[in-house]
Parts: sequence; C-alpha cells; structure tokens
Amino acid sequence: MASVEKDFGGLGRPYTSQTFTLKLKQFESYIAELTQQDSEASAEERRQTLNENLRFDVFCDAIRSLFGPDIRSQDLKAIFRKISTNPDAKVDWSELFGYFQSEDEEPDQILSEDISVFTVSKKHRIGEAAGDKKRRDVISAVTHNPNIDIYISASQKGAISVWNSKSLRLQACCDVNETSWVTGIDYLPSLRRVAAATERSICIWDHRAKGKNQSIFSIKPTDNSVQCMTYVPYNTSIHEDSILFGDDLGYVNLLRIAAKDLNTKHAKVDKRNGNLVIEPATLSYPIQKRKLHDDWVLKVKYLADLRCFASCSPSSSTSFVLESIDRLSDSIPCKSLSIPKGVNCFAFCAHANVIATGGNDKIIRIWHPHIFSRPTGKMIGHLFTIIDVAVNEKDQHVVSLSTARVFRVWDIHTLTSLQVFTDNEERPGEKRIHCMVYDERHERLITGSSVLDLWPLTRTVQDTMQVPHTHDRPIAQVLFNLELNQVVTVCTESIIKVWELESGKQVYHVTESHGPNVEITAIAIDKTGYRLASGALDGSLKVWDFGSGQEIRSWMPNLESERGDEDIGVTSLLYIEVNERRCIVASGWNNKLRLLEDSQDVGDLTLYAEFSDLFHLSSSDSPSLHPGSLSSRSSSSFSRSRPLPDIGHASAQITNINRKENILESHEVTCLAPLTSDSMATGCANGNIVIWDTVTATVQQIFRLPSMSANDKNEHEEKTTHPRRVNSLLLMVHRTRKPDPAYIKKLTGHVSPSDHSSMDEDKETGTESFTGSQSRAMTSVSQRDASTAVGTAEEMETNQGEGGIPAEKDSVSKVELMEDNAKDGTERLPTAEGAVLDEDADEELENIDPTARMIVTTYDPILVSCHSDALIQFWNMKGEMVREISAMTRRQGSAVTAICADEDCNVLITGDNKGYITMWSVDMFLENPQSDENELIKQLISWRAHLSRIVTLVYTNHMKSIISGSLDGSVRLWYAEDPARGHFMGFFSQHRPWNFPSLERSSTPVLPYDITEGPLRPMKNVNEKKHKTTQSYEYPLVFDDNKWKPFRRSAYVQTRTKHKEPEDMKFFEALQKPQFYNDHLKSGRTGEMSLGAVFRALPVYTVKTPELVKTPSMEFGNSTWTTDSFLFAPPPSKTNKSTSPTKEAGKVKSQHRRSAKDPTSTSPMPSPRKR
Repeated sequence: MASVEKDFGGLGRPYTSQTFTLKLKQFESYIAELTQQDSEASAEERRQTLNENLRFDVFCDAIRSLFGPDIRSQDLKAIFRKISTNPDAKVDWSELFGYFQSEDEEPDQILSEDISVFTVSKKHRIGEAAGDKKRRDVISAVTHNPNIDIYISASQKGAISVWNSKSLRLQACCDVNETSWVTGIDYLPSLRRVAAATERSICIWDHRAKGKNQSIFSIKPTDNSVQCMTYVPYNTSIHEDSILFGDDLGYVNLLRIAAKDLNTKHAKVDKRNGNLVIEPATLSYPIQKRKLHDDWVLKVKYLADLRCFASCSPSSSTSFVLESIDRLSDSIPCKSLSIPKGVNCFAFCAHANVIATGGNDKIIRIWHPHIFSRPTGKMIGHLFTIIDVAVNEKDQHVVSLSTARVFRVWDIHTLTSLQVFTDNEERPGEKRIHCMVYDERHERLITGSSVLDLWPLTRTVQDTMQVPHTHDRPIAQVLFNLELNQVVTVCTESIIKVWELESGKQVYHVTESHGPNVEITAIAIDKTGYRLASGALDGSLKVWDFGSGQEIRSWMPNLESERGDEDIGVTSLLYIEVNERRCIVASGWNNKLRLLEDSQDVGDLTLYAEFSDLFHLSSSDSPSLHPGSLSSRSSSSFSRSRPLPDIGHASAQITNINRKENILESHEVTCLAPLTSDSMATGCANGNIVIWDTVTATVQQIFRLPSMSANDKNEHEEKTTHPRRVNSLLLMVHRTRKPDPAYIKKLTGHVSPSDHSSMDEDKETGTESFTGSQSRAMTSVSQRDASTAVGTAEEMETNQGEGGIPAEKDSVSKVELMEDNAKDGTERLPTAEGAVLDEDADEELENIDPTARMIVTTYDPILVSCHSDALIQFWNMKGEMVREISAMTRRQGSAVTAICADEDCNVLITGDNKGYITMWSVDMFLENPQSDENELIKQLISWRAHLSRIVTLVYTNHMKSIISGSLDGSVRLWYAEDPARGHFMGFFSQHRPWNFPSLERSSTPVLPYDITEGPLRPMKNVNEKKHKTTQSYEYPLVFDDNKWKPFRRSAYVQTRTKHKEPEDMKFFEALQKPQFYNDHLKSGRTGEMSLGAVFRALPVYTVKTPELVKTPSMEFGNSTWTTDSFLFAPPPSKTNKSTSPTKEAGKVKSQHRRSAKDPTSTSPMPSPRKR
C-alpha cells in the first residue's frame, strides 16, 4: 500500500472499475434525492424546494467527497445551475470532469467571463431620480421616445425629467407639486407635451417652456385612482392626443385631449401649487371607460403592430387583456387570459410575434397573440416576483427583472437563459428597481430606482451562449454555387451540407458520402451549377447532382499500382473544359495530376489523361536566377533559350539548353486555380507556381521564387517544414465600368444639332464617321504587353464557372459584341478596351436596359499567391513578381491560408492561420502593376473572425458579404461593404435570420460570442485622415484679401488706408483701450472694396448729420472770468432769478435772429464745457 501511495504522489489508491461504478451509482442517487424525482410534486414545486434548501457549498462538498477535491468549481457551478433551474434535466457524470472542454486549447480560445449580452462593468449613471431637485426620491416610471430621441422619467414625489439620449444630459425638469404619487409617464407627439399620471389627476406639462413661462395643466378629479397610463394613436384631428389609463377598480379609460382644452380661460388656478386645474366635464371629449379586470390595472400599453392595447392585472380570473380600442365603447366580450396569481408585466416582440408575461409565480410565459389557450413556452429561473419585462427586437431577447434586483436575459427561440446579472451597487435611499425600458436605437437598457442607470449592450450575436458551429468536425472546404445561389460546406466527417444563402436554411445533407470514416478532402462545382465533384482521403472521386444530392458516378484508382506507404488522398479538384469535353482535374495520389472526363453519357468517370511533368529547363528557368533579373528580361518571350552566345563561349552556354527536369518530383502540388480556357496554375510546397497546358497536359511555365538566404532558411525551418508553401492561388482581372456617354445622350435626348447633321450625312453616304460623342466614349488605358493582353482578357470571360472568376452578367464582352455585329449587320466602333458603340441604336433604346450599355475596361490579369511565411505575392503573366505584401494584424507572422476577391477585383480578402480576415484595396495597383508606389495597395481593415485557421473564403456579390470556413467547424457570414466592414451577420445553422447592419445601430462592431477583439484599422490611414482635416480647415472669420482679387474692377482701384496703430506703452496689452475707426462709413462711392465683399454692389449714400442744439451760454456783460470758480463758471448773483429752460431757449432764438440781421455783431464766448 505504501508503494502505491509513493507511485501516485501520496494521492491514495486510484479507482478501479468496481469502485468507480459504485461512486457513479452514489452520484446518481444523490442527484435523484436532491431533485426529488420520486416525489409527486410538480417541477415548479420541486425547483422552489431545491432552491430554498440547497446551498452551493454543501453541494460542492458532497460531490468532492465522492470523486475527490480535484473537481473544478466551474463544472460544479454549471451542474448546480442546471438542476436548480430545471430539476427534470438529465445530469451526466461526464459533466463533472469537463468532458466537452479540452485542456490543451490555446489560451485565446478560452471564453472570457466578461462576454455577455449586457456589459455589466460598463454601467453608467445618467442622473438622480429627482432631476435637478435636491431631494431623495425614487423613479416610478421611465419611457423612451425614439422620434425626438429623449428619455422621460418621473419620480414618485412628482419630479419629471427629460434627458437627451445622446449626450445623457438633463434638458428640462419640473415638479408637478401634487399631493399624490406619480404612477405613469408618456409623451404626446401632437401636443408636444409630456403627460404624467398621478393617483388623483393627469398632468400635462410643456417641457419646451423655460423659466416662469412653465405651466402645468392638471385634469382632475378622476373617478378612481390612476395606476398606469400610455399614449395611443387614436386621434381624429392633428391637434389632439389620446391617453389610455387604468385605475384601481379594473377600469381602462380613454382620455382624448384637444389643443383647445389646454387654455387658461377654462382653467382654474390651484392656490396650493399654482397648477391650472381642468375639470374632466369641460373637456371636448368625454372619458370612455370599461371594466376589464377584477383588480388593479398594473400596466397598459398600445401594441402598434397588432393595432390593439394590452392591460394586465394581479387578478387570477382576468389577468391579461388584448383588444382593440373600439371595445372600450361597447360590451362585446374581450380576449383575455387567466393565470394564477395574475400578471404584473408584459412585453411584445414584433419580429417573433410573441407576447411575454411575468408575475408573482416567477415564470415567464410566451404567448402567441391569437392563441390564448396555452402558452407556446415557459422560462423558469427567477426566485422572486417578476416586476418588469423588456424586449430586444433586434436580437430577439427578453429581459426580465425581479424584486431582488436580478436581471435575466432569455432567448425567445430557444427559451434558454443567456445571462444573469444583479445590481449590487450600494447607494443611499431605496435600492429596489421599479421600472426599466430597452432603447433599440442606442442598444442599451435603462433602469429606474433612486437613480437612472444605463446598461450598454455587448455587441455580440448570441445563440444559447455557445460558440457558432455548422459542422461537428473541422471544415474542409466551402463553395458558392452562383447559379442556384446556394452554399455547400464539407467537413472532415464525410458530411456534405447545402444551404440557402438568402436565409441560411439547410436544403439537404449527405452523410458518409464516401463511406464510413472516410474523410472528404476537396470539392468542385462546374459552371452550370448542377454538378458537384468530391474527392476523399482514400483517393476516390464521386460526382453528385447538386439539386437533389444524388450520386451520379464515381471513380476509384487502382490501389495496387499505388504505393501503399504513400499518401493516396485527393488534395484539390477543378472543373475545366478540354476540347469541348467536361473534365475534372484532380491532384493527389502521391503528387500526381490526372484529368478525368465527366461526360454526359451514363457511366462512371473515365481517365482522360495524366499530366506529364517533364519540363525543358532553360538558363532563365534555372532556380539560381530570379525571373526579374536582367538575364531573364533580356530573353525573348517567344523563346526559352538565351540569345546566341559570344565567340569562344558557345560550348559553355549550349550545354544548358536541353536540360530536363521532372517537376512533380521536386514540386509538391498544394492547390489549383484556373487561368484561361486552356491553362491552369498549381501552387507548390516550395513556393513556386507551375503553369500547365490543359490541352496537351504538359508544363508550360514556372514562376520561381528567389532563393532564401541561409539565416532566413534556418529560421523558417525551425518553425515549419515548408516555410514558403503556397496555400491558395487566385487570378485577378480588374475591370472598371462606366456608362456609355453616347448611349446616355441618346437615351435622354441631349444630342447637339451638329451630331444630328453628322449622323444624317453618315446614313446617306453609308460610311463610318467618328462623331464627338463616340470619340469621348473611347477609353484610354496604359500600354500593356501584346502577348498577354489578347490571350487572357478574352479567354477569362469564358472560363468563369470553374472556380476562377465569377460570371459577368451586366457587362458586354468583346466576343459577344462581335457576334451581335454579324447578326444584325450594324456597324459598331470598337473602343481601345473592347467597348463597342452602336451608330444606329435609336431603334433599340426602348428594348435595352441602360445598365447593360457600360464601357468595361479590362486590365492585365495578375496572379495572387498566399504563402505560409505570411506573405502575399503578385505575379504577372511573364512570371515576374511585381509586388509582395504582408498583413498587419494583432498576431504578426501567421500563415495566409485563404484568399478571394470581389467581382471586379477592387478588393482583395485574405484569411490567415490565426483566424484573421484582412481586406485590401488593390484597384489602383491592378491598373498600374509596374508602379513602385507603396500606397497603391492599402490595407482597409482586419478583424478576428475565428479562433482557429481559416480554410476557405468566398465573396458573394449578391449580398456583398464574405463567407468564411474554419477548422473550428463553423461557417460564418460577414458584411463586406463600407462602413460596416467586418459586421458579423451570423453563421449557417443558426435559428434566427441574418443580422444585416443598420444605420440606426451604434458604431460598435457586431462580433460572434467567442470573439473579444474588435476590428483593427491601420494607424497610417487614420493619421492621414487627421492630417488632411487639419490642412483643409478654414477660419471663416478671417478675411483673406487675396481671394477677392479676381472680383476687383478697374473702377474700384481705391485702396484702404491703414491707420497707424498706437504704441502700447503699458505692461499689459489687455489694458490698452481699443481704437475704433469709422472712415469706411464716410465714403460716397458704391461697390468699394473696403465696404465688404457681400454688399459691395449696393449703392452707398452719404447722409448729412443734422446740427445739434448747443447748450445755451450765460452772459455776464463786461465782467471778467473767474478762474477760481467751479468749472470756470461764475457764481450767480442773488438778485437775478434763475430762468427756466424754456425761457433760455427763447433767448437763444432771439439772439440768432439778431445775429442774422446784424452780421457785424459779435457772438458771446461759448461755454467752457463745449470748448
């Protein structure tokens, strides 16, 4: 025994099969005893008993006493939650040991506990319950109005607050000053006022009024105590609003308020609070009411999608009512529910078309609006009374709140709990949360207690809190069928699944397609979309009918001829046409290339040819020379040998001409890609690319990488055996589409008379003419090599259904237009890039779609290869590598494993070994690939799409989305258009439809549940954008005289005279008195530059200033001035009486008359004040 303890480190003797079986039986009996499986009580009663009597620490001790202390707390917590939520749930012993969790996962694959529906750690406090009133209060009602984007909260003591939902600032606040508590709040859009319900009145407040102009109208008294209220769009005029409120006797009342009712003439002023009291009898419309419940009406809401109102009550007989507003005026029986202990709250989800109710029984029930016989589902989990329910329409979640401040988030489709969180914040006052509302626009939850809190939504698409998965095993390949608009996915478990792209629904699946335990390694689709070829690890090939999923034919290699110790699996498949025959190119079987014919006749696949790897090496193809070197460029494109040797060195150069090599012996094929109708490319493990002629089944050309240095080679070989392996190939043919100017002119009728005359002359003479519109429609492209432009641009149009480039439906190819010319006999002018203009197209304008008449400019094809050393290389058709780039992600140096592009090759999408997707802008580079500018290829965005290697990327032009398949077993859909690039739309096999981006949603990215990293945009682009904004910013208040120079005329040559600035002799410039000049107002010339740029053309008139009446002076005869008096004025004599101002004015007038008659008379000296 001692030796056993020594061998196991003192942990005791290990379990034997009998002891472990005994422990399992004890575990099962303990779970059965806890959940009371033999009891006759209901599941709900057993759940309540279990939650009241069982503690988590006691449960952990009991389990660890059976299986030891090594049981993880995380596994015990999961089992404890499982049995406490549903006592009937089956508990397996493997869950104790984390059977479904791998211990050797990467650290970044472990889910973070912070990932949840709502980010609890980012809770934000908006404000206090009383607004700007300094008192302790509790929020009793809160609502959100999306039309004006505000939050309105009402406290129990009567404080109504209006908050801006963007800035979260208080806009307005008032106190209704009523003696009763506030029970409801809502906004009246027609009257533009806030309505608040108290227990004895309904108050109307204009939140836009400021200061002392605020007036509150109070409609009272009501017959019963008002408990809740809501706004309903039940109006007959644009100047009135309707309110629906419930009272304490079970009545539902309809109150219609017109604008003319809110008049101070009909109201009385309440002396206690200053409110304007309006009696209900004086309103324009009488109050309609009907008794619908036997108890209080706790909540009433209007459901716009159903055009009905709903009300709930704690009554067990009539708990919930859903009816039209017209039923309030009659006695027709209403549609109602009867639930034990009643209903405290409810919410309606329009997307799922269900109603969620909650009450004192702690159960959330899901109801169909038209079926009240039984609920469609129940959600059990709350331990206390449910007081409020909210709905997230976008994600189709239900948020419930209990009296213990516990929130639960539920999935409507699966009826499972996604998140549980609690408000544990310590704050003064009452801690209970009374109400909540979900803001769809800003994706946040608003709760009201003693404060108004905000809970932001974590932008993740949840689906039962699990990592998205499409297959149970790693994905092998994903293809998109353009003709049928379907997606086919294959996993390593030999399961083929076909999905609808629009909805994400599964069409059919094929299990064990190549037999049991035989892995599928490659698939391919022909250009018709109705043939699917698959290859397996055992070397077998099968062809399937894509529409029905039935096997058509198969092929099995001769295993005796194949060496048993080598790999005989199929690595890649490709559909091509050879001599008008449909064939399949397959690579595998110990690095071989075979061509199999898939004929229309009935029968199995037949071996058409096997590719010959014999290649005649020239000096330019030698591995020691780089294709871009001078020696390779000097050789002719039509000859593989170098020019004639120099004299005396002929023997040394001629010996290398006839050297041969078996390519497949040194080049392991890793991937296939179509080029033209008679050629294809294969990527190799050593980084080279081999071009094959599919007609002759021979090697045509080799694109060789430059040799690595010794240090780089040793460094890469330590990481992987094939550091430069080609993982994927893609041929990119960039196209630009522009509307035909001549066709647009003819379509709109904007043709000049000269064009008409020239066209008439051409019709009479029957000769071709080059009109101005035709010459303007000609496109000009940079010069390109003649040997590749003709052979690739035309042939790529016909080879579009073979996995290379998507078929073009909107553009008109060069070959098709030439055939149209031969059929209709019209003469058309070909442009420089294959676009064609019809001279006699007036008769065809009515029958041709304007979008079809586009000038398509096609550029030289570029072959793109992605390698295991994290490099993406661009090759021209000469075999020269023109560019080499590497993605900038959070994990540098990961191998690039998948690649795809959009229809016109404007954007390149790559995926790497760590699960990152990177988007590149390559349109400028493909238009000028020989340029050395680094800014031609720009990285747009990079984001984490999977936690493991991406094996396939597919771009769908119809939905502007990216399909990614990974080794994690999931196939996910991402939005690819700006500004929502990287937006997660969902995964195949999910329950809900695709989550398309919306402009109303927040700017935070939408991510899967297992991804925590946000998108990464290059910092260089951000800095350039900031730099441009600072340079282009202008100061509008600074007048730039140079900008107005072109507006000057010769008549306005006058320049503004600048006054000399006074010298500042003080220490502080702020103490200097500002100088004002009014010289610009004294000019009499119109349109002067100094008068301003806006009003310079208006006439300016000089207005004479009238003379001011001078202060009358005082005369003292011949007496001299006394300098010692106050202000140089002599004291008045005691004998002279002071005259009035009117008499003085009369004296002044008489003096003016005398001075006018006698000009020689001298006027008295003016007053010293005027002087």
